[in-house]
Amino acid sequence: MKTTPLLHSMQHFILGMMIVAASLISQKTQAQNARISKDEMQKLSGWVGEWKGEGWQMDQQTRQKITFTVVEKVEQRLDGMALIVEGKGSSNGTLGHHAMAMVYYNADAGHYDFHSLVMQGHSTMAKGEFNDKGEFVWGFKVPQGEVRYVITIEGDTWTEKGAFSMDGSTWYPTMEMQLKRVK
Repeated sequence: MKTTPLLHSMQHFILGMMIVAASLISQKTQAQNARISKDEMQKLSGWVGEWKGEGWQMDQQTRQKITFTVVEKVEQRLDGMALIVEGKGSSNGTLGHHAMAMVYYNADAGHYDFHSLVMQGHSTMAKGEFNDKGEFVWGFKVPQGEVRYVITIEGDTWTEKGAFSMDGSTWYPTMEMQLKRVK
């Protein structure tokens, strides 16, 4: 079969498009298949258990502190490759906070992925890492700035502080809780 220059060009174009498509599919597959580090997850093994305590959060409208009681349950999953963290907070007998997160160490990105969901129907994909003080810092960007949480666990005490920043350098406290391990 004799090919015309137009048909020959079309064949090269289609072959080129197939190569580009295969490359894009391969990149997407790689992005969705991060390597998980079980060794790095050992650094969070002290989180496992049930924690209870109290705290406060800043009310968005009134700018007043609202106190709450909270229970955090942390379980290892997939033979220690991931943690499931579930927290429930109540104020005056009313459930005001219910969140769940899956935490794992993304070896390809070099940080912990912290995927959380809250009862209000929102989710975040946050990045977590240990700072030079040994505190676990996780956070995410929002349209107005950044939200950051710092977790410190010393013995059977879990302290977590939340803050908001519009510029990444001036931080305003939004919540704090102190929990004791009960199981």
